[in-house]
Amino acid sequence: MKKILLSLVLVMSTASLFAQNQKVQSAILYNRHGELDKAQAAIDEAAVHPKTMESAKTWYYRGEIYLGIFGSEQYAHLSADPLVVALESYTKSIALDTKNDFSDDSKRKVGSAFNNIYNRGVERYTKKDFANALVDFERLLKFTPNDTNLIFNAALAAEKLNDNAKAVKYFNNLLAIDFKTAAIYQTLAQMMKEEKDTAKAIEYLAAGRKAFPNEVGLVIDELNIYMIQNRQAEIVTNLNEAIKLDPENATLYYALGYAHDRQKNEELAAVNYKKAIEKKPDYFEPYYNLGALYFNKAVELLKEANKIPFNQPKKYDEAMVVVKAAFEKAQPFLEKAHELNPADVDAMTSLQQLYAQTKQNDKALAMKKKKDEATKPADGQKP
Repeated sequence: MKKILLSLVLVMSTASLFAQNQKVQSAILYNRHGELDKAQAAIDEAAVHPKTMESAKTWYYRGEIYLGIFGSEQYAHLSADPLVVALESYTKSIALDTKNDFSDDSKRKVGSAFNNIYNRGVERYTKKDFANALVDFERLLKFTPNDTNLIFNAALAAEKLNDNAKAVKYFNNLLAIDFKTAAIYQTLAQMMKEEKDTAKAIEYLAAGRKAFPNEVGLVIDELNIYMIQNRQAEIVTNLNEAIKLDPENATLYYALGYAHDRQKNEELAAVNYKKAIEKKPDYFEPYYNLGALYFNKAVELLKEANKIPFNQPKKYDEAMVVVKAAFEKAQPFLEKAHELNPADVDAMTSLQQLYAQTKQNDKALAMKKKKDEATKPADGQKP
């Protein structure tokens, strides 16, 4: 009796296995004849049944069917993302294929599905569909978690979505696997600045400068933070380092001149303003600032001269000669600044005062008229 019962169980088990194998065969046939809806139903059933879910054949043909759905307008509605399902299916087939019956084809088609998803992600990114681009890149990262292109693209997409936490994670992943560019350090620093964490921003920039000591952009980004924080000593240090890396950059000399100017290092300020002009002869700012530097010095001398007692006219006259020479020293720089930017009111005001102090009355009146015209309210506006 027991033998009969065992035989019945064996027959039923074999019949069940046969039935499920038939599902796979049916799926293959439906796919061959282009009936993808029926093929999908059959293969999905086989993929979850205990008798066939561990079969490399099941997963290979599931990949085939979903790849077919991807390429079909008629059956595109059957899956939200058939490419991803195909990629997952081929990958699982490779893992189960101990006999290598389907591995070669599966590996080739994994590559095809992977490339299609990657290209779709790039296309979505190009079209500014950053959310779906990120979805594509992150799906692929599940299969190749150390793919630097994917990590970088995912970081960029996250950054565009203002998802700083995720972008920082991916950029740091790149640094961890020794994929380093100056731009990554700069981007990380910028995101930290947006998070009001300037200490962390400087930390990233310092690490970037260590990795890329000749990258002037990192020095300048660090400099900008120091400027916001008014850290004058670091500003001067960074500017000198930046100039070593980019000695023809007129802006750097101007910035260094301005930094020395704020620290009352007039001689060094003048030297660097002149270097900026030498590098860029049509640069308004260093001309104006140098003229203003000399002008302000002349004003200080004038104040000191005015303190001389009335009973010392000779001393006063001698002092005023020095004052006049100081104003005249400022004149060519302020005039050049005005020439380069005739609409700048500050330059006109300084020149008007300078001409008045040096008894150039016609020039003073002409400059006053020009300034008044420039600052005259437009018709209909209140003064």
